[in-house]
Amino acid sequence: MCSRVTCGHYLFRSLMKNLRFATVLVSLILVQPFTALGAGLFSDVSDSYTFKGEIESLARLGILKGNPDGNFYPDRSVNRAEFLKMLYVATNRKPKAIYVHCFSDVEAGSWYEGYVCDAASKEYGFVKGYSDSLFRPASPVTRTEALKMVFMLFNILAPDISQNDQSLIKFVDISTSAWYSRYISAAYMNGLLPLANQSGSRFNPDLPLTRGEAAAYIFNAQKTLEKQQSSQQAVFQSSIPSSESSSSSSVRTDIIKTLSIPFVDSDTFIEKRPAVYLFTLTKQSDIGLQVSTAGYYHSDVTCRLYLLKDDGFTSEYYLGFQENSMCTIKATLRPGKYQLQLQPSVGNTLYSVSAKAVFSDGNDGFSTAVELRPGLVRTSILESGDIVDWYSFKVMKEGVATVEITAGEVLSCVIYTPQDVDQFGFKGPECNVPYIFKPSANDDAYMVGIGRKSGDQIHRVPYTVQFH
Repeated sequence: MCSRVTCGHYLFRSLMKNLRFATVLVSLILVQPFTALGAGLFSDVSDSYTFKGEIESLARLGILKGNPDGNFYPDRSVNRAEFLKMLYVATNRKPKAIYVHCFSDVEAGSWYEGYVCDAASKEYGFVKGYSDSLFRPASPVTRTEALKMVFMLFNILAPDISQNDQSLIKFVDISTSAWYSRYISAAYMNGLLPLANQSGSRFNPDLPLTRGEAAAYIFNAQKTLEKQQSSQQAVFQSSIPSSESSSSSSVRTDIIKTLSIPFVDSDTFIEKRPAVYLFTLTKQSDIGLQVSTAGYYHSDVTCRLYLLKDDGFTSEYYLGFQENSMCTIKATLRPGKYQLQLQPSVGNTLYSVSAKAVFSDGNDGFSTAVELRPGLVRTSILESGDIVDWYSFKVMKEGVATVEITAGEVLSCVIYTPQDVDQFGFKGPECNVPYIFKPSANDDAYMVGIGRKSGDQIHRVPYTVQFH
C-alpha cells in the first residue's frame, strides 16, 4: 500500500505519460466553438452552417486552414492523407524523418509521406494499408476510417463491443460484428457522436467525410480528451493532502428529466449535447410528441423515441419527422419505459417539448404493424396528420427479396432488422433494393416504416407496398 504522497507522485507521472502528446491541447485547444456575430473567417461558411463554430475554433488554433481564395469548402470530401495531417497537427505530433518509403503509392518526398509513413510505422501503427499493400492517400476518407484514425491518434480507448454496448448502435446499416462497430459504440459513449447533421436510421459508414464533419470529429475528440484530463487531474488532486475543503461544482449537468404524459416543458440545450426525457406507459397508448427550437440562430432539431428494457435499449425505436425547426413523433406505443432524445444542430438553443394522447388511424406503431405477405400488394394512404405507417414480415429461409414501395412523391422507407439477425455484408436492407434476408432464430419479424420525407403533415399520400 503506497502513502498518499507516494500515490500522488505515481498518479502525476501516469498523468504526464498519458498526456505526453497533448501539450498544446491543455491550455488552448479545448475552447468552446466560436460563433461570430459578424463576418466569419471563411466567406463560404455562413452563420447558419452546422459546423461553423468547430471550423472557426480549429482555424484560429492553426489546425485547419482555408484556401487562398478565402473559402473553406466545408462540404468537400477530405482525403486520407489530408485528414491524417489534420490529426497530427491537432495532437501536436511531428513525423519522424526516419519513416519513409512505406507504401508504393505514397510518393517519395511528397508533403504527406512523413505523416503516412510515421503513422504506419511499427512504433505507432495508427493506420494500415489495404490488402493490396496500397494506402490510397488521395482517396476520400470514409466516416468510419476517419473515426478509427481519431481514436488512434488521440489515444482514446475503443474496447471491444459488449452485449450491453450493442444497444448504443441504432442504425439499420451497421452490424455489431463489423470492424468499425467498436469505434462507433465508443464514440457514442465518449461524446464524439452524434454529429449535429446525423439523423435518421442510417449512419452511412462508407460515406466520404466532409471537411466540415472532419472539423467536428476533431473538435469533439478534443472535448473528450479534456474530460479525460480533468478526470485524471481530479484523481491526482484527491491523492494530495489538503486542509482546504472542496467546494461543490456549479457546472450544469446534462438534461435528463423524468415526466408523466401529458407534459409540456421548455429548457436550453447545453452546448450541442442531447436532452433526454423519460416516461412510463402502463397501457398501450397513441402518443404525439413535438419539439421546437427558438432563438437568434436557426437550429434544426432531431428527435428519437426508444423503448427501454432493464439492460438498455430494445430494437423498437421511432424517428421524428423534421419540418423547419420542429420535430414530431406520432406512434402507438406498447406499455413500458421510454426515452425521448432531442439533438440540436446549434448549441445553447432554447427549445420546448410536449407529449400528449392523440388519435391513431391504425398501424402507427410496432405493436399495430400490418403484416406483409410475400407477393401480396397492399394499397394504403398516409392520412392528414399521419407520419409513419408500420408493416412487418417474417423470413422463413434465407433468400433474395425486395420490399418495394411506389408513391406519387418520395417517401421515407426504413427496414428494421431483428436483433438476432446479422446484416449481410455489414449493410442493412433498403426499400426497392434486392437484399439477402435471413430468418430470425427467435422468429422475430422485420419491421418496415413508411413515412413522410419532406413537406407538411397535412396532405394525403397514397402508396403501395409489397414484399416479394
